Amino acid sequence: MDKTPVPLVRPRTEGAPEVDLTSFAIIHRAMCGEVRRLADLTAAQGDTPFPPERETALRRLLGHLATEIHGHHTKEDEVLWPVVSASAGAAVDLLPLTEDHTAIDPCLDRLRTATGRERAEALAVLRDLMEEHIAEEEAVLFPVMRRYVSVADFTACEKRFQRGAPLSHMRFVLPFIADHATPEELARMMKTAGPVMGLLVRLFRPGYDRLRRTVYGS
Repeated sequence: MDKTPVPLVRPRTEGAPEVDLTSFAIIHRAMCGEVRRLADLTAAQGDTPFPPERETALRRLLGHLATEIHGHHTKEDEVLWPVVSASAGAAVDLLPLTEDHTAIDPCLDRLRTATGRERAEALAVLRDLMEEHIAEEEAVLFPVMRRYVSVADFTACEKRFQRGAPLSHMRFVLPFIADHATPEELARMMKTAGPVMGLLVRLFRPGYDRLRRTVYGS
């Protein structure tokens, strides 16, 4: 029997503001785009070893990406999905999305140790799983969240999402998110997050750019 406590929520009422899912759309775009680019890079390389410096940078990038994907899915399962379920009730079935998360995790584990063609194959599988999962989540779940989840409950979830990330990962993920946002989206995020986020993005940008140049060569 599922004994997960049902969170106390105040579902959105008719005419109330809808939740702003900009940050979720950006991180989805960032994760899928990076996996796709890395799949292409490693497929082209095949079993030819990368130079040591590039291999080290690639492993760092893969580690950050795997951490971000796993962390995002874990927080959805543990923080956001219970709020969505409590708010929308029978209007949503979250089991298929949770099962997707379970299927994706073994691919992330493979990426931490695989090299050569095995790594390229793992990234290709991850790319396909991620793109299918994100497309379904945004097509099915985003409308439900806008209809049923209140701004207050969603904001509380976002704050919980931001807790606990180590500084070493934040150095990657903040410019990573900014890098995949349109200027309008980035301006909206900065307005919501406040000036500190903009300062941190600028502070962390040089190291992030060096990592990407080493991996991708440009």
